[in-house]
Amino acid sequence: MRYYYNDEFARTNNIVVVLGGPWAISPDWVSGGLPHQLAEKIGAGLFYTEHRYYGKTRPTSGTSVPELRYLTVDQALADLAQFIQHVQSDQFQDGRFRAGQVALAGCGHAGSLATWMRLAYPHLVSAAFSDSGPLLAHDEFSEYLEVVWEVVRAQGGPECVATLDVAMERLVIETLTQEGAERISNMFNTCSPIEASNPLDTSTFFWQGVLEPLARLVQSATSADISRACEVLTDPNVPEPTERLAKWVTSQPWTQPCIQADYTAHLAAHTNTSYDAPHSVDRLWMYQSCVQFGWHRTTASFNSFHSAVALPYFRALCRQYFTDDFDDTLQRAGIERTNLLFGGLTHMPDAVVSVVEGHDPWSPVGPNATHATRMSPVYVVPGGSQCRVIRSTGENETQQVEVVKQAVLLNMQELLSGKPPTHVASAACPSVAIILIIAALALVL
Repeated sequence: MRYYYNDEFARTNNIVVVLGGPWAISPDWVSGGLPHQLAEKIGAGLFYTEHRYYGKTRPTSGTSVPELRYLTVDQALADLAQFIQHVQSDQFQDGRFRAGQVALAGCGHAGSLATWMRLAYPHLVSAAFSDSGPLLAHDEFSEYLEVVWEVVRAQGGPECVATLDVAMERLVIETLTQEGAERISNMFNTCSPIEASNPLDTSTFFWQGVLEPLARLVQSATSADISRACEVLTDPNVPEPTERLAKWVTSQPWTQPCIQADYTAHLAAHTNTSYDAPHSVDRLWMYQSCVQFGWHRTTASFNSFHSAVALPYFRALCRQYFTDDFDDTLQRAGIERTNLLFGGLTHMPDAVVSVVEGHDPWSPVGPNATHATRMSPVYVVPGGSQCRVIRSTGENETQQVEVVKQAVLLNMQELLSGKPPTHVASAACPSVAIILIIAALALVL
């Protein structure tokens, strides 16, 4: 396991471990962010660990199906358990962290792992902080795109969403005929013509060419970025909604040099079993989706274009990325097992501080205020975007986000000292929750 380590605050035997997820790690989280501030406050050593198979942490020579059998949540948690035991042993810097408190932190899938680590290894983990961590494995995750549309409406306006609705409906109709599909291919600059007779081609176009760019915009961009996108999508100088959508999509860096709408070509790129292949990370995450999580982001919730990206498309990807053994039965069994072992949303372990941002598309499968307990507070930031709270305090955030950051720092310190958290948030009355947090902080500060 690759990891980064910062001992600038290590005046005690405590440690803070930032967990990596489905990405390659870099030194950023040992030099800044809320976990960095927590380490400073409690005098802890700070670590950032890399998830097996991602980045340079490679337990096999490639990503063939037999080699991927070790890519599971169970194995990732066991890696972390072994890592914590190593850092707390005499083998690491002569035992300077022996018997200390252990705090975990992560955002997105790494936040899920932080929660599940406290559940699976409570004797090793004293407290955990999860920002935007999904917990409920779920097969057809149509709610994801519902939130994407909701965020665009909230931050870009109803006219912007109206453009998306009309454009998507017209695109579906156009791709029913080869003539229409060719017009769309030219408009959206696809790498090869869309084959109207092949539903896998059209679904590949809709996901790669329209929905994934929108998802990226909402998940990682700011409200200013969404506003700028909506300026293009509502441009009165371009009369057709489909043309406005194409103008925005083709200006995005992740659709360059062209949009891949050929399912066969897409499949060839994602069945390359080299770790260094361009789409290696996508292949690894799809494997985890197919065997443990589901989370297939379909358009089932939208009446006029519900068939654009349907569940059978993702079923086909699972079988053809890997083998025919990855059928419906295997996928459902994997999802059931994940929720059985890690509790889904029916059981929250104690000593976990969770944050859910209302404008995070993953929030429908994450905890909410009804899952909060005295020892496991859940903070809901109604208009917050994904993984905003794990960043450093004072980073030009909204007052709500800034106050929740301070509350998380306070709660984590309390849990590590054996005290129950001062405040458990309420999603039903967010303004009251914020007032209560401020009052708690005032008492401490």
